[in-house]
This record gives sequence, structure tokens and C-alpha cells, in this order.
Amino acid sequence: MRQTITTSGYTFENIIEKNLFYADKTDYFHKIVTDDSGVFFLSRPRRFGKSLSVSILKNIFKGNKELFKNLKIYDMPYDWKAYPVINLNISKAPCESAHLLNKGLCGLLHDSANEIGVELSVEKHSGLLFGELITKASKFGKLVILIDEYDKPLVENIYAPHIEEIRQVLENFYINIKASDEHLRFVFMTGVTKFSKVSIFSKLNNLRDITMNESYATMYGYTQKEVEHYFGDRIDELADKNKIDRKEYRETIRQWYNGFRFHEDAATVYNPVSLGMFINEGGRFTNYWFSTGSPSFIFDVLKKQKIDFFKTINEQIPDFVLDSFDVTNMLAAPLLLQTGYLTIESAQFVFNKTLYKLNFPNLEIEIAFEHHLLGMLTERNLQDVSTEITRLQMAMIANDTAEMQKVLKSHIAAIPYTHRSDFEENYQNIIFSIFRLIGAGIHNEVHVNSGRVDAIIVNHDHIYIFEFKMNQSADVALAQIKDKGYATPYLSDGKPITLIGINFSKEERNIVEWKEEEL
Repeated sequence: MRQTITTSGYTFENIIEKNLFYADKTDYFHKIVTDDSGVFFLSRPRRFGKSLSVSILKNIFKGNKELFKNLKIYDMPYDWKAYPVINLNISKAPCESAHLLNKGLCGLLHDSANEIGVELSVEKHSGLLFGELITKASKFGKLVILIDEYDKPLVENIYAPHIEEIRQVLENFYINIKASDEHLRFVFMTGVTKFSKVSIFSKLNNLRDITMNESYATMYGYTQKEVEHYFGDRIDELADKNKIDRKEYRETIRQWYNGFRFHEDAATVYNPVSLGMFINEGGRFTNYWFSTGSPSFIFDVLKKQKIDFFKTINEQIPDFVLDSFDVTNMLAAPLLLQTGYLTIESAQFVFNKTLYKLNFPNLEIEIAFEHHLLGMLTERNLQDVSTEITRLQMAMIANDTAEMQKVLKSHIAAIPYTHRSDFEENYQNIIFSIFRLIGAGIHNEVHVNSGRVDAIIVNHDHIYIFEFKMNQSADVALAQIKDKGYATPYLSDGKPITLIGINFSKEERNIVEWKEEEL
């Protein structure tokens, strides 16, 4: 009987007892539980199996060896000693206020105490109660502490007026881990983000962050090799059913759902939920990751801090920037990398530091993100955005630049007047994002020998070269393209080339001139 592919919501014991599908990653867990470091942190984007990994660790440290029969760890050297385990899923604590969070954490601690077999006092301070639980539970032996979604209260309140109170509750709570070092056998904490101003990072000097460690880069998600091994037969069946060449079908799946890279030298991985749902849904190419709950806080941060998203994916980011995640001062690069909207495309070591180039991991993320981003920039709903995109696609196919101009002007006009920017870069971002959405192969801020081109679209049958101006002249923009020879590198492609100069008006806050010339 074919095993059902799990996509979420199952504990490890559920999966084994119900004979559900599990891709064997237990060699990674053997590595981590036998490591001398003992205190680990690992962040991954949502729906990557973090909660399942906590469940696996819990069963290992409970000594439930028989659950792992026929898996790699079963025959690996390990003593399978049972330890008292404090397992806390912070997402279960309400966090609409610091008071509710503190109360919810106290409830989680009482539940954990009952599971271990100890009784706690009526103490109402979650930090003090956590310390009490550790002290009492340690009488049964060295402790294992597993904390899932440690950052959920911060993520949920990123712009709430009481964010500092939330942060303080968590700091007072997590500081117990450092204070109880002598009682601990193992600690594992996971979440979506790494907030730098929370005590687990600022005060846990023995914490080992393995988020971007090459040894653990493919611990979550499926590598291409694993996809072929576990799902190859099913993928071939779907290809045959849909009457698509098998090799072509696999490549399309890879483009849609593979691409997450958590170390520059590591293999890329598929999001396990997206691939599982794709197979369960009969091979329908659509967005599964966003549809399972897009965190709105990402777009709140981008909007409120006026982050230039496309600048982020066009620049090389130093390694120390990617490690900066301050709840009071969000930076785009670490935020988008840790939450999974961008991933490591490449890296190079220059002047004693590693520079990273980030990009979308795959089509699933790129299409959904840019729909939402374009909606955010223009404050239009997704249906309107999709309609405009379809119009632009048809205009591109027909090489109808007049219709292209109408769509772009319509989109910019839809932005509430009070929110429209006086800066050329804002309009450039909108144009760039809408062309990316239609798969037009647009590149902005392209460096050539003679200067920097604002935007270039290279399609299979046509090339468009854009230059943007603000309160100047479309003629000036067009002249700049010609005078600086921006088209020269593309003349040998043998494709028709259209030069387009666009002028924006600060007063009208839209495109007021559009001049073009065919080469």
C-alpha cells in the first residue's frame, strides 16, 4: 500500500504509528544529539518541518528507540537513555499582550510539569516558574529543553506598541536556559527568525547557531537526490497522466518548488509541504506555500520601512548584515532570507568577508511574492493585479508598446495620491515588479561599459531597453540610451531592440512622457 505523503500537523509518533510517509533524515538527528555542544538554535522558513524535528528529538531523548526501527539512526551508536524533556511550543501561548503571553507561558510550563511528573507552585511570573520547573525536573536527571517557535510572539507583534513588553517577557523567560547550564543535557530552539536583541542570543554564550551551517543545510526539505529516490515513481506517473515528457516535467517541478539554499556550498532543497501538496493534488502547478498562510508582517515591514526590495536582490550582501536581525531596526536582507522569500544564489569571499547574492528560491515564491508586493506598492487587491498582469502579457506577446504604457500608467494611477512617492526609484520598482510578474526577464540597474541602464527586458524574441527620468524629458532619457550605447552589448543577439525613454512627473505622480525608437 502506498504511503500517504504528510504535509503538516503530525508528530513523529503519529507518522510511524499510522505508517505515513517520512523521508529519513535521522542521520542528522544522530549528529546533533551526539554533538558535545549541547545548545543549538536553528531557524527555517515556515512549513519546513521544524515542529516535526522537535517531535523527533523528543522521542530520541525519551528513549523511544523502537519508533525509529528501519530508519538510519536505529543502527547508529547511541545509548537511547531516557531524559526528562521540557517541550514548549511557544506559538500555543496567546500574545496579544505581555500579560496574556506571560499567562500562556505559565500554562505551557504547568502542562510540561504534568508530563514530567512534578508539581509547580502558583507562581504567576513565567520566568520564575520556568526556573522552578527546571530545578524540580532536574531531580530526574540531566534535562532536555526543546522550544519550538520561540519567536512567534515577536513576529505577531512586530509593530505593536507593546513589542518591548513582549520582548522583555521572553528575555526573562529564556534567560533561565543560561542560568541552568549545569542541569542541561541538550537544548534545541527553533523559529522562523533570529532576533538579535533577545536574551537567547545576547546572553547565551554557549549557544550554537546552525542555521547557515553547511553540515545541517539539508536537514530540512528534500534535496533533488531525495526527491528522485522517494518520489521518482509518483512523478513519472503524473508526467504520463498529464502527457508530458518525464524529463521536462521533472525540470518544471524543480523550477517551481526547488531552490532553497541554506549555505552557499550546500545543495538546494524543496519545501516539503509544497512538494507534498503538489503530488497529493495530482501534479497541479500552483502556489501551495503562500496559500497555507502568508505572514503579513513581512509586507508590513517592507511597507512601513520603505525598503527597496529590488535593490536587495541586485546587491551583494556582506555576511555580517545577514546575521543582523534587530526587532527595533529591521533590515530587508536578513528578514527576507530567514523567512524564505529570498535564498542564497551565490557567494564570494572578498576582502576578508563573504558577499552573498540573494534571489527568489523558485517560481512558486517569486510569483506569489511579487503579486503581493505589487499589491502592496499600489494598494490594489490581488484580482486587480492579476487582471493588469494578463493585459501586460498580451501586450508583450503582440509587441504593443502603446498598451504596455496604458497598463503601467493605470497601475501607478491606482496608488493613493497621498502614498505616491516623489522619487524615481519607487516608480522604477513598480515597473520592475509588474514586468517580473509576467516572466518578462527584466533586469534593473544593469551595469554596462558605458554606464548603468535603468532596466532591460530580454525576451526570446525581443529586447526592450528603458531609461527613466523624473521631471526632465523622455527625449533626454532616449538620448541617453543612444549616446551611451546601452544597446551595444545586445546587437549580436539578432533580436529586434526597442529603446524606451520614460519621464515621470512629481506633480502628476505618473508617467507623463513615453518616447521609443526601434533599432
